Amino acid sequence: MQFLNYLNFSKKFFFAIGLSATLLACNSDVKPGAKIQAQDLKQDSLPEVEKEKIVKFKLSFLGDLMQHSLQITAAYDAKNKIHDYEPSFRYVAPLFHNDDLTIGNLEFTTNSRGVYTGYPRFRSPDTIIQVLKDAGIDMLTTCNNHSNDDDGKGLVHTLETLKKVGFLYTGTFADSAQRAAEYPLLVTLEKEGVQLRLAFINYTYSTNGIPTQKPTIVNMIDTVQMLIDIEKAKASKPDMIIAIVHWGDEYQLNENKNQRALAEFLYKNDVPVVIGGHPHVIQPIKVDTFIDKHGKKATGLCTYSLGNFISNQERPNTDIGLIFEMEIEKNSLTKTTTVSDHSYILAWRYIFQRHLPLEKRVYTVLPVSAFESDSTNYMKMQPSQLQAMKQTAERMRKHLGKYQSKERIVKFEEIVQDNMLTIDQRNPFTPAPKMSEESIKESVKATN
Repeated sequence: MQFLNYLNFSKKFFFAIGLSATLLACNSDVKPGAKIQAQDLKQDSLPEVEKEKIVKFKLSFLGDLMQHSLQITAAYDAKNKIHDYEPSFRYVAPLFHNDDLTIGNLEFTTNSRGVYTGYPRFRSPDTIIQVLKDAGIDMLTTCNNHSNDDDGKGLVHTLETLKKVGFLYTGTFADSAQRAAEYPLLVTLEKEGVQLRLAFINYTYSTNGIPTQKPTIVNMIDTVQMLIDIEKAKASKPDMIIAIVHWGDEYQLNENKNQRALAEFLYKNDVPVVIGGHPHVIQPIKVDTFIDKHGKKATGLCTYSLGNFISNQERPNTDIGLIFEMEIEKNSLTKTTTVSDHSYILAWRYIFQRHLPLEKRVYTVLPVSAFESDSTNYMKMQPSQLQAMKQTAERMRKHLGKYQSKERIVKFEEIVQDNMLTIDQRNPFTPAPKMSEESIKESVKATN
């Protein structure tokens, strides 16, 4: 039996999860352009459209969201007794609020026990999850080599926290019953009276040798199981299946043969878009050519690695990642769905006041193109930092320019607007009013 499990998310969309039979409703902030309905999502239940309508939906994918120990320490506000992560995403949040769906890879676990650690076992404060949601991120994949960093209890607690805050999520599960009910993840967006149904699958190559404690489940790369999951996704009649895969060799700027083989496997089994992560550096965005089941030439789109979105890694090229923007176009009459456009935004990890003691630093993400030509030095970068950002960005532009990708240039005024951000012009990180971590937990309980 097919059923709809829906939430009213910040982009005014609803989604259906798996093949289950319950209807849930939950209120949160709504983004422009979507219409919420409680109705059967079958293709044949869509209202008749008299005239052809082409509707474009915008999705954004982010690189790895990481929390090393220095990031956790720097985020702690001793005065207000809270880990304050709002500054980390202040200057990318305006980009996400124009998306129909924003998706990131959560490469850490959370806990409420105060056990916060960085590499090799990432365990972070729960409060960062609410900040990610407030920044405009709608969906998080939880399947990667750090899924088991806080063992089974941490995996389950992370999922519970995501659910309380109102996130879409997939890739790890509390038990087999949850996986059967909620996987593959089905997301339905609606705009201008047209629905777009997307199915998401998510897998990892490893859990760093930390065993998955029963009854929890972490989706591993296993082509036999993946085929089963793809067939289940197809049974729900989505417009498109998208795979998000944790794979590849760390710190290598080019994909390996195993990544290429797995991407082709997915293409040939009707998964036309593959989003990759894990290497911690940017790898190519390619429109790959393959021969489909009917012996015809076809193409698939793969971002082999989006790099790091935020981290404290210091190896070459690990301080930059991509916001990959993809436009999906649907024809209301023919029901044809295609990837009509795609581009990237370079996102740089900036450490504000890096020369000062750790408690005064701020780890944040900046759209490079918005700030690299800023003659006012609004972000108060040290000359060496500005040079590092520009040099790294140019390296990545040259690297990506060899393949089928283009950069979207972001204007300064898109990011820094008086009516959008409360900013002291003398300090780009003037603290916003804060609640205690206990107050935030109580607020989350009250809204759920």
